[in-house]
Amino acid sequence: MKRLCSLLVTLPLAACSTDGFELPSFSSVASLLDPTRPETQTLSGPIETVSRPDFGGSENITVSSLTGDGAKSFTVRPYGNGVRVSQSDGCVWTRSSDWFSPSDSWANCGDSKNWHTAQAQVRELDSLYPLKVGSTGRYQRSAVSHTGRSYTRETRCTVTDAVEVVRSGHAATPAYVVECDDSRRLRTTWYAPGEGPIAYRERHFRNGVEEAWVRVD
Repeated sequence: MKRLCSLLVTLPLAACSTDGFELPSFSSVASLLDPTRPETQTLSGPIETVSRPDFGGSENITVSSLTGDGAKSFTVRPYGNGVRVSQSDGCVWTRSSDWFSPSDSWANCGDSKNWHTAQAQVRELDSLYPLKVGSTGRYQRSAVSHTGRSYTRETRCTVTDAVEVVRSGHAATPAYVVECDDSRRLRTTWYAPGEGPIAYRERHFRNGVEEAWVRVD
């Protein structure tokens, strides 16, 4: 069995091994320490850059929760110049076809009495595309809730890494790690060329991890 050197006190672990076994990579160790992150490993080859997505069809996505909430599904349909997404828990939201752009409307989402339903205007300030390690982008969202509350907030996204996501029943999948910070939450997406988001983690800076999943279909 693989064992961690010095009880994970010494990092990185790449050069450390016991009993003739090579220890897992740092990113794989991170997933063991934090089950709300997908299991990943170092890229075994090159990864394609990703141009701005042009969503023109419909899609049904099934994901497995990493927070113990079981399976959840998303139904994605074209909507104006973007997409409309209906979740199996009743939450419905719209956004541009760019996954990283903040939603411009949502309804029946979450348990906030003031913000479970809202409308917003979203502007792209700097393009994140093409996706490659080091790419950055910015969005501005001005939102008004169903109870009349409002805010204007900027979201900054950065492609921080490229890894392979390990999923049951799938070959290891090359994916970019994209972190989007709006000063309230950090949304991390593992985005695979040709497939889109295959893992996602949303952490509120005060309340902790609110959502985390891995795509299984």
